[in-house]
Amino acid sequence: MKTVIIPSDFSISSLQVAETIVRNASEEVSILFIHLFHVADDIQDLLFSNYRKKEYEFVSEEFRRECEILKEVFPSTLKSINIEFFYGSKLAVFKNFLDYNNADYIGYSKSYGTPKLSKSSIDALPVILKCGLPLIDADRIKESVFSNMENLR
Repeated sequence: MKTVIIPSDFSISSLQVAETIVRNASEEVSILFIHLFHVADDIQDLLFSNYRKKEYEFVSEEFRRECEILKEVFPSTLKSINIEFFYGSKLAVFKNFLDYNNADYIGYSKSYGTPKLSKSSIDALPVILKCGLPLIDADRIKESVFSNMENLR
């Protein structure tokens, strides 16, 4: 089973990236939608903020329903869909996050990008381009994603 990380703003467009990847996968896939945030640098924010709980409010019920529908449509290929938030701006810490989540690939759409959710969001594209994992640009998929990775880079 392969784990694909998809930077997301939790919109239908990011679900389309996941759907394209899963539809073209030749083996079981686990999807992890993530969004990147700066860590608060103000001591007041760090001590008294519920920012880690607040971010989950960005994930709409419609997005969650669509995730469930995607799992129902591809039951033999799509094993799980999860949502996580990454807090930080250092590449080394992001690589540790990817290692912890057993990430094999990062899926994205260059044409769609990764819109920000709030003023504390980080532009994910420059970070994912440097992380060292194979990238899957959903805009370029024409055949099975995992059987022909070299053509998609």
